[in-house]
Amino acid sequence: MSQDTYSTDAPECPYCGYKQSHDGGYLYDEDLTEIDCGSCDRTFNVEVYVSTSWTCRPRHGA
Repeated sequence: MSQDTYSTDAPECPYCGYKQSHDGGYLYDEDLTEIDCGSCDRTFNVEVYVSTSWTCRPRHGA
């Protein structure tokens, strides 16, 4: 496989395609640069992008 991968579900290994477990909050750290694959044990670079959005509604009776 060995190609860039992109996912909004979980980090996906560019070597074997395995989607990494992201139960720990460490995979949301924007300073994280590499992780070891939980399937093929190869290390790969990862870029973490965090996005925040808000939905606001008027209060009833205000």
